[in-house]
Amino acid sequence: MAIRTEQDALLNDVKNNTGSAIQPSESIIIDDTVEHTGPYFALTALTDAVIDSSECTTNITDIPATLTIPKGVTIYGNFTSIELDSGTIIAYKK
Repeated sequence: MAIRTEQDALLNDVKNNTGSAIQPSESIIIDDTVEHTGPYFALTALTDAVIDSSECTTNITDIPATLTIPKGVTIYGNFTSIELDSGTIIAYKK
C-alpha cells in the first residue's frame, strides 16, 4: 500500500511501532492458590476468577480484598505478583 497522505503515514507508523507493544513474552495459566511472581501486564479469566488482592502486588489502588474477574474478561495493569482464591486465568508477562 502506497502512503498517500500524512494520515496514512501516521497510521502506518502506529501499526509498525505498536504491533508488538502488548505482545507477551510469556504467558502462563494460573489455576492454583499460590503466589505467582510477574511482572504481568494483563490477566484473562478462563473461568470466573477471584484474585486475592490483599496478597498481590500491583499498581491498582483502592480495590477490595478480593477482585472477581468474570470469565472471558481481560484486565490490564502492572501486577508484580498474583494470587488467586479460585478460578483460572492466563497471566501475560511483558
